[in-house]
Amino acid sequence: MNAFVAILFASLLSRLGYQMARSPVLPSFAADLGALPELIGIIVAASTITGVFVKLPAGALSDVLGKKRMMVLGALFFALPPFLYPFVHDAWSLLALRFVHGFATAIFSPVASAYVAGLAERGRGARLGWFSSANDIGATAGPLIGGFVLYFTASYSVTYLTVGALGVLTFIVVLLLPDLERTAAREAKTFAARAAEFRQGVAEVFKTPPIFVAAGIEAVMYLGYGAFLGFLPIYAKKVGLNEAEIAIILGAQLA
Repeated sequence: MNAFVAILFASLLSRLGYQMARSPVLPSFAADLGALPELIGIIVAASTITGVFVKLPAGALSDVLGKKRMMVLGALFFALPPFLYPFVHDAWSLLALRFVHGFATAIFSPVASAYVAGLAERGRGARLGWFSSANDIGATAGPLIGGFVLYFTASYSVTYLTVGALGVLTFIVVLLLPDLERTAAREAKTFAARAAEFRQGVAEVFKTPPIFVAAGIEAVMYLGYGAFLGFLPIYAKKVGLNEAEIAIILGAQLA
């Protein structure tokens, strides 16, 4: 399979599964477990909180250990944690699992973007555009499919097992990706050299103010968006909408 097509497919599948696991399924699951509104908010935000602390070191480590290795690690978190949701019976266990599940996008997303950018100098903008579109398609379809699966099965377990199946498929596709970096040269480096590269990568980020400006703008933008995704499903159920109808609303909003 062509490397670019494969990474697009893997990104679409990963985003599809991520959004299926999140809204409208997750807030309803937390509420049915007896979580109060403030705890529901933390549960919905948990995977993102993981990303805040993990994405930067994950991106820096990919420069040291290799992008494919880091994407395989991220794909493991897409494939394994969803199969634990059927064993969750209280809100605090759900919160802990969401923190763990958050390692999936925290590791995979920034490294996958770097992988696409490194495929070729020519046409880089177009490739990143296609990559972004693949993520958007997954993000739009995820709530729709998740809501409909929950509506027709009336089972959170079946819904999250479906997410797990998508995660396993993502993992398989990532395993098939070619390693674009020179493995032999990377293996020859000492641990000290790798650690120095990691520190240098992190330092360069902190020396680039525009990164923090862009990050701040996105943080403000997603503040309201996150609240919307977290509490709209609960409000919609209270006014009489079912999971399928809520899924259509979320899908239309994300499209």
